[in-house]
Amino acid sequence: MPALSQPMARPLRTIVWLGIGLGLLLGAGLVVMLANDYQRRLEAAQRQSTALATGSQRLLRLELRNLERAMRGIAADGAQLFEHVPAQAPDLLDEAIDGVLQRHAELESIVVVDQFGRALTSGGGDLTLPLWAVEAHRGQDSQLYLGPPQDLGMRRWVLPLALRMGEDRWLLSRLHTSELQSIISGLDIGLHGVLSISDVTGHLLARSPDNDGLTGQQFKLQRRDLLGSDTVLPLGVEHSPIDKVERITTLTTLAEYPLAVYAGLGRQDVLAPWWPYVQASIGLYLLYWGAFALVYTSLRRATRRQDAMSEELRTGHAELRMAHQVGKICTWTVDEDASVLRWSPLAREIFGIPLDSLPVADFFNRVHHEDAQRLQAAFDDAFAGNGVLDEMFRIVLPGGATHWVSARGQQVGGSDRERRMIGALTDVSERVQALARAQQAERQFRLLFDRNPAPFWVFDPDTLRFLEVNEAAVRQYGYSRDEFLAMSILDIRPREGWEEIRGAIANAASGDLQDAKVRLHRRKDGTVFEVRAHLARLDFDGREACLVLAEDISDRMAYERDLAYHATHNPATGLLNTRALAAQLDEEGGSYTIAYVQFRGLQLVADTLGREVGDVVLQAMAKRLGGLGVRYGLLAFQPAEDFIFAIRDDHERQTALDTLVQTVSEPVRGQDWLHQFEPRIGVAVKFDGDVVSAEQVIGMAAQAAHAARDEGSVIAWFDSAVSSRLADRLRLAGRIHSAIDAEFALYFQPICHASDGSPAALEALLRWPQADGSFIPPGEFIQLCEDTGLILALGRWVIREAARAQRQLVDAGWDLPIAVNVSAVQFFNSDLVAEFSRASQEFGLARGALHVELTESSLMRKPGQAKQTMQRMHEQGIHISLDDFGTGYSNMSYLQHLPLDILKIDRSFVADVETNPRNASICRALLSLGHSMGLTVIAEGVETPGQHEWLAAHGCDQVQGFLLGRPAPLADVIGRLETAAA
Repeated sequence: MPALSQPMARPLRTIVWLGIGLGLLLGAGLVVMLANDYQRRLEAAQRQSTALATGSQRLLRLELRNLERAMRGIAADGAQLFEHVPAQAPDLLDEAIDGVLQRHAELESIVVVDQFGRALTSGGGDLTLPLWAVEAHRGQDSQLYLGPPQDLGMRRWVLPLALRMGEDRWLLSRLHTSELQSIISGLDIGLHGVLSISDVTGHLLARSPDNDGLTGQQFKLQRRDLLGSDTVLPLGVEHSPIDKVERITTLTTLAEYPLAVYAGLGRQDVLAPWWPYVQASIGLYLLYWGAFALVYTSLRRATRRQDAMSEELRTGHAELRMAHQVGKICTWTVDEDASVLRWSPLAREIFGIPLDSLPVADFFNRVHHEDAQRLQAAFDDAFAGNGVLDEMFRIVLPGGATHWVSARGQQVGGSDRERRMIGALTDVSERVQALARAQQAERQFRLLFDRNPAPFWVFDPDTLRFLEVNEAAVRQYGYSRDEFLAMSILDIRPREGWEEIRGAIANAASGDLQDAKVRLHRRKDGTVFEVRAHLARLDFDGREACLVLAEDISDRMAYERDLAYHATHNPATGLLNTRALAAQLDEEGGSYTIAYVQFRGLQLVADTLGREVGDVVLQAMAKRLGGLGVRYGLLAFQPAEDFIFAIRDDHERQTALDTLVQTVSEPVRGQDWLHQFEPRIGVAVKFDGDVVSAEQVIGMAAQAAHAARDEGSVIAWFDSAVSSRLADRLRLAGRIHSAIDAEFALYFQPICHASDGSPAALEALLRWPQADGSFIPPGEFIQLCEDTGLILALGRWVIREAARAQRQLVDAGWDLPIAVNVSAVQFFNSDLVAEFSRASQEFGLARGALHVELTESSLMRKPGQAKQTMQRMHEQGIHISLDDFGTGYSNMSYLQHLPLDILKIDRSFVADVETNPRNASICRALLSLGHSMGLTVIAEGVETPGQHEWLAAHGCDQVQGFLLGRPAPLADVIGRLETAAA
């Protein structure tokens, strides 16, 4: 509770404590009263449950005693009958039993059974008798045994009772449990109360009420040790394990019979009248506290009003003192004869005088001499009642410092004796200094504004009209200053930018000064240029305005656009580059299809026919494919020979691919030339939901394009098999590097004279044997070596090993040259002449010991460089063969100027030459052509005697093929040569 410092707080505090104390006493009394009433109700319920249990116990004992007495009588009669007339005893007993059953409707049956429970008289026996007719099922001073309840169906149960009739006979009766149910029914046990009877095994024999049909079910029996004794045990409040209800319970047992009677009154029923009593007590208690709170609130409100009034007076006085101190305001008075000036304590700081008063004349002596006369005249007029004193002047302090002071005052009082003058003084030195600084800043701003080389202007944010412009703006925009001041800022903006500038100004007015944006402005002559406008708010001539700096960035933006274009486009084709295509696809998301198109020969066109023709072909192909990109999706170019086609619509995928295949299959035509390319297309699909980047999908399509090239097909789709094959190629490439010096081997095939079959030369053929005796075909690793650049190292190894083999041939007595195949990559990217020269010198070979075999297509890649290299090789004595002639360009106008020695006819023309007129015509033409050029002609692929004979008959110089010898290691070839010579 807040402290109360005013005099009225003491009685209020006393009232509060008295009220709280009384409330606590009232609460404690109510709690004690309710607790006592609660306990009395529980004790009364305990007594009632005990009375119910003991009453039911007495009725149960009486019922069972009567039954036991009747059974004893039957048992005695039966014993006599079995002793004297055992044969007629069962029939005689049946008559006696029928009479008993008619008198005791509560009994289901009475049967005489043997010691095993088998019936000796009419009725059913009980084979379980030996199990329950034990001492634990019999009470004190009783010969009656109680068995477990038996179900007759339809919720009818009986309790078996057994009485011994001798050593080997029993009297078995069955008591309806409904009789036990009638004992405990109809008693006042409340809504949630219960009465039940259980046997020694915990079986429920009767329960009131028994709405759930629990009779016959077995439950855990409490205090089983009390069975067999007369006991009444109050159990207090217990939680029933059967129906989960809390009850005040009593347990009673019978000494004569092993049964227990359980009586319980529902705790909810017992306390039902108690809860309204509790609610009434709580209501009374809350009513007291409500009345107390009302009294306290009224008194507290009155006290707070008094405190607030006192605090308001104190605060007002303190705020006034603070306002005077912060504002440097003091009050002053002049007496009736205008001789003495008195002031408040703060004036001593302003005037620098440690006095409370000063003669008026002395005060005017402290006024700055430039202001004294003016102030004196104004003071005299005001003291005479001719107006109000309102002047600003300077005070010179004792130390020489000057303060600016604003004085206001007027005469008060009517008669001369009561007349005096009062007023206030304010130290305005800081205000005057700030005004001077503002004037200086304005002069500097005008200087910076007018002479700045960048365009500046000030405009009204409400009307958008120009208020001022500098000379740079006049020069930049072409308007005069007067024309600017008659315009609004919208007049230098294109109309489509008006709404945006209005929004920017509205944001600036609310304090949201955004980063400078690039906008379009228009000059007087109508030309448009880009500016970066910097906006700031300021006060201009006493009103709110906006200052704008307009930076001309047209050249910079054009340069940035050019950079951005070149960063995302290929300059030769104007198409997207691969990175830009991938970024756009990733940004758009969804599904798409990538077709990776590889053109082999585009670069060769430029190298052979010139860069100008190459550019024309490339641009023609880009234009042709660009139409597909616009129609179906996007197109990109990957230098120097690949296009990437992205198909956006899954439904048009096949149509787009069919159109693509048709488009790339058409030749490119010029004025006097025509080029037919062999495209290879790889296709990869990215489905919606696939977690894969566009760059990865493009890579998959590129792999499929490589697969199409390997398979010799136009189009191939990416799948796991394609990836696996390329992975195998990469692993194979990794093996090649280490295999060059340790695993590769040269095999040699003889080239023989066609006329007599004698050896003329050997051709070195590269083989890659494996540990299991197999070979990796050259077609699998030669192209891979060219793609990875390993062909250069492998080619050097082949040249050196061929030179070594030629040396061994000579040493063995066979001076046969060895021909070495050289790839286009090796021919144009290495110093081939130097490599042959070094190998020949290392092994001491004669001129002409090594031949070089080149393909026509490789020479046509760079004809000029090829011719120079071949001339240098000729100078070194190296013979040059043109391999696979007839399958390439067959450009005779070019070939006739090359330094060739040998022409090799491709095996495709030699096949069936003796029977195929077409091949025969081609071979005759090639033989005639080669001989006309002075070349030796070799036919490859000779496999039959007929081919050999035809070639020899038509003047072929040399032949090569399986007919004359298969490729074999050098030692085997030497052995064959020696065998043939012998």
